[in-house]
Amino acid sequence: MNSAISQTGRGSVDRLTAVRFITAIACVLLARGIAGAEQDPIATERSLLDVIQATRVEQREAEGAQVPGAEQEEGQAGPQGKGGGEQPKKSWAILPEVGITPEKGANGGVKFKDRDITPLHLTFDLGASAAEKGQYHLDSILISPSLGTDWLMLLAEGEYYTDPSKKFFGLGSNDVGPDELSTNRHERYYGTLALGLRLADRFALVASGAYNEVAIRRGHRRGNIPSTVDLFPDLTGIKGGHTNPVSISVLYNDRQDVARPTRGWSVVAKASWIPRGLGNDFEYTRYTLDGSYLYPLIWRRQVIGLRIGGQYIDAKARRVPFYELASLGGSRDLRGFFQDRFLGTSNVIINGEYRLKLFDFNFFRMWPVQVDGVVFGDGGRVFIDEENIARELGQPVQSIARTDNEFRYSYGGGTRIALGEALVARIDVAFSEEETGLVYLVFGHTF
Repeated sequence: MNSAISQTGRGSVDRLTAVRFITAIACVLLARGIAGAEQDPIATERSLLDVIQATRVEQREAEGAQVPGAEQEEGQAGPQGKGGGEQPKKSWAILPEVGITPEKGANGGVKFKDRDITPLHLTFDLGASAAEKGQYHLDSILISPSLGTDWLMLLAEGEYYTDPSKKFFGLGSNDVGPDELSTNRHERYYGTLALGLRLADRFALVASGAYNEVAIRRGHRRGNIPSTVDLFPDLTGIKGGHTNPVSISVLYNDRQDVARPTRGWSVVAKASWIPRGLGNDFEYTRYTLDGSYLYPLIWRRQVIGLRIGGQYIDAKARRVPFYELASLGGSRDLRGFFQDRFLGTSNVIINGEYRLKLFDFNFFRMWPVQVDGVVFGDGGRVFIDEENIARELGQPVQSIARTDNEFRYSYGGGTRIALGEALVARIDVAFSEEETGLVYLVFGHTF
């Protein structure tokens, strides 16, 4: 590895080093497994921000302008092949996923993304995974970056996810973990259509509508752990239901690189309405704000980043299903805790990362690959009234778990592997007061 790093100034490593690196990553995944599907209230906006970022870079390059913030690092050559010529950019990439975990058994999948399909330069993103113990996930996204005009964007997404033993840890900031209170079968069908209006090259206004159907059942029990359906029969949403939101969001992005951004802002402000009409079984309004900033240290080989975000759900009592509450835990926010570990009517999250470019190389003359090392720290908490918890769970809070007002913290390290201009694979190992060494394999930067 040291010999590989020493060559970063020349921008390439030999094929043997590349193979050893990929093999080492595969061993980590086989040892600890891969992350499951996670709900993200601004997933649509993240995809559109990514397209805005990519088209801004393409426009500047087409005009022959130097992209601000993307100047060449000192002593580093540009992306080159072994013959010394410039390596053409790859708009597509494909990456397999392989893992073994106690919850899933043997599991695997594939991730494919192409930013330039058809003469319309559409973006197509496909992810599929299956596990021995019944977890399945399929997600496909199609984005038109210019729908008849450069000022319009269109996104269409369809997703299916099922987990026969999804963990439930109760409500609020409690001391239940790391062992769950119960498990349930969670099955979700989701589709969304979003239209974006680019007010400027950095701003966009997005209107979207979604179809969201969830079914909750007993599922597969593990040992003596009860079913959520039996333990909390009065919990709002215990049988599932429809929540079909209509949303408006404002996006801002002034970053200048897609695979490895080194400077700039990314901001999302979103409001989603779930009225009693439109086939909804529940009624509430969700407000989400997410902002992050990246700044290079001395050289752009080193980057620090800070993200602050939060959600607030406005609703009357027993109008929000438990699986749609503001959550923390998982690869997107509070790493080091299980997915949806904390649930509340609002939350706040702070993430900090230090990213260091380790080396780059051309993978079998197909993709230019950039590898970063990352150190991170996360902090956050959820908010919910204890009377609300008791009302939802149907029993006194003290009989289930102690709740508190403390922030929860996690930390860890990992890698970011950028394949051309298409995919960024993120591998994080996170630690917290409840868990040591939770491993996540997901795609895209945290922020």
